[in-house]
Amino acid sequence: MKSFNAIFIAIFTLIASLNVAAAGKSLTLSGEYTYYTDEMSLEMMGQNICMFPDANTAKLVLRPKGDARDVWFCFTDFEQARVALDIPEAAPEKGCGFKGNITAEVKDYSVNQAENDDFDVATLVKVISHEKPVVIECQP
Repeated sequence: MKSFNAIFIAIFTLIASLNVAAAGKSLTLSGEYTYYTDEMSLEMMGQNICMFPDANTAKLVLRPKGDARDVWFCFTDFEQARVALDIPEAAPEKGCGFKGNITAEVKDYSVNQAENDDFDVATLVKVISHEKPVVIECQP
């Protein structure tokens, strides 16, 4: 039982240190953003605008050793991100959402360590540059 408690405390400390290390620290990341508006995506992901940093800037995100998952996250404030990226309020008539390229400053990046359906999140500080949103074609 003692060894289980020691392992639990070590894992908890590691997770907490990752989140503390990212708390308040800002990162400038470049990549693609997506916002899906189709019924299935909204059911699975909720109303979220997510970013997929490119390989160069994804390296800036702190991850525990051995964590080989792709780096991606959703912004904590949907409406702030939607307005900053000029994403229309209404879903596209023909399509399943919007996407574009982005360079943004984010802070409070939080890595989801649990093996569940949650995802990493970060707070948008400012959009440095972005493309006009283009419609994502629906997949059959």
